[in-house]
Amino acid sequence: MTGPAAPHFRTWQAQRGAWSFPVDRADAARFHVPGEGWKWDLGSQSYNVHVGHAHPHVLDALRRAVERAVLTAGPHADVPERTALADRLRRLSGMDRVFFALGGAEAMENAVKIAMLVTGRDRVLARRRSYHGATLAMLGVAGDPRRAPFAAGGGPWIDDPYPPRPPSEGRPSDWVEALEAAVDEAGPDRVAAVVLEGLTGTNGLQIPPPDFWPAARALADRHGFLLVADEVFSGLGRTGRTFGFEHFGGRPDVIVLGKGLTSGYAPLSAALVSGPVAAHFDDHVLYCGLTHYGSPIGCAAAAACLDVIEREGLVERAARLGTDLLGRLADLARGCPAIRDVRGRGLQIGIELDGPAAAVGRGLWANGYFVPAKGPMLYVCPPLVIEAEALAGFVEALAAVLDAPGGKTP
Repeated sequence: MTGPAAPHFRTWQAQRGAWSFPVDRADAARFHVPGEGWKWDLGSQSYNVHVGHAHPHVLDALRRAVERAVLTAGPHADVPERTALADRLRRLSGMDRVFFALGGAEAMENAVKIAMLVTGRDRVLARRRSYHGATLAMLGVAGDPRRAPFAAGGGPWIDDPYPPRPPSEGRPSDWVEALEAAVDEAGPDRVAAVVLEGLTGTNGLQIPPPDFWPAARALADRHGFLLVADEVFSGLGRTGRTFGFEHFGGRPDVIVLGKGLTSGYAPLSAALVSGPVAAHFDDHVLYCGLTHYGSPIGCAAAAACLDVIEREGLVERAARLGTDLLGRLADLARGCPAIRDVRGRGLQIGIELDGPAAAVGRGLWANGYFVPAKGPMLYVCPPLVIEAEALAGFVEALAAVLDAPGGKTP
């Protein structure tokens, strides 16, 4: 729906006639729109509400954090929330040290700065259809078309045609060939890092060929640059694994987290670095820092969200629900020419249509489902606490909107 004029900007769209909707309460995998009722949140708002809306454990943790005497703390103050969360993230990831930031773009930017400081190099490579955040620096790194008004030059980028040509005997996939070509063009001795999303988000959710991540790891080892996994979107259970890269192999030197780390309850992100990377800064200055570094409120929210992810088995739940949903959507697609492809892992699923997806998104809204649409793609990324019945109902609603057979619950 088109919202009224607002005193704040509505992001990623022109302000006149901007699409928006009022929300007065939310619960688990739904939110309530006055005058329209409850909507299933298949976009997790900003693809970040992993543990669901208004989770009582997270709300209780935030209340306790606010009631503590220390509400904010500078980077030199060792408050327990920050230290405990860093230790927990180290155990979860197998990494050695944590740099905290506020959002995914900031964490990515500091990961890139760390790579430049460690290697002494100045080039950073990414996929052509990548997105790593909206800061000027990260728009300059990524190939996302939204960089156009800001970032001149850039690249070379790793070409990523989809579907990719798979590897064959004696020849790697076309993605690996493009990766090798980009490294050669940039100059292997100038490349500080290759940054890759664990699984692509809203630039098409392309599944990489099986040799791509291992080849990136091998090239990093050969040429001495860092492999950075951008897990802001795909991390912490979204794909049915703790980290998206785990589906493909090739362990990174840096893992970047955001979004689901706090499920949107407070601003916090993190760059987790390996032992060799951390050791560099034992004797070299870390030229990175933020005013709200590791806010105790954000750290308390993150710890509570990790509690929920672990206690409620949300990683395994995403894998199980995603397998069922992908199967239902594949069944629907077989009888529906309007669906060109269905792809994803866990509860990070893309539906590619044969035309613009916006009208289909509006039809789903009328049926009680908020499903983000971009170009020909619908993105189905609900909170990991969603019930299977709600996802089955979504498939039925999609079938009805597309006027297609199938999609009925057995």
